[in-house]
Amino acid sequence: MKSHLLLPGLAVLLGAWFSSAGTPPIKAPKPAGAPAAAHPAAAGPTTIAALAQLWSEAMQQQDMAKATACMSKNVRFLVNGEPVMSGRDSVTTYWLKRSFSNTSNLKPTPLQMNSDATMGYGTGYYTYDIKPMANLPKGATGRGSYMIASRKEGAIWQFAYIHLAEDPIKPNK
Repeated sequence: MKSHLLLPGLAVLLGAWFSSAGTPPIKAPKPAGAPAAAHPAAAGPTTIAALAQLWSEAMQQQDMAKATACMSKNVRFLVNGEPVMSGRDSVTTYWLKRSFSNTSNLKPTPLQMNSDATMGYGTGYYTYDIKPMANLPKGATGRGSYMIASRKEGAIWQFAYIHLAEDPIKPNK
């Protein structure tokens, strides 16, 4: 039953942290006569705000590719009582694929956030609902706390470490 609880935690914590991370920097205008760029300079979010936007869209759309792109190749993922997962592929296979459609009504409460030019972190609490399923015919509610760290890899921001501490879920009556 724990596998379907991991998604709400990450979705909430990342959305909460990045939604309050600020606005992206203003881009300088292109000089007159300069050729249009065929591709953007980077293939991913180049600011914390852009990473937040990408993650929020991925979670709302349940888009596996977008959500996976937000994580570092060497991301570490830890949930209380579980072994540490290492690597984007492991986290995607174990966590995202098994969790995407089981939750709703994610509500974050960020506590502290900060970043510099190359690293950032966020902490807070979250609540969520678990949709009805065979072992929870009326659904359930859950809550927990989080800590995340992100880093700039080249020009791209990605999540490097995710730690969720989940309280036991409460089945709906």
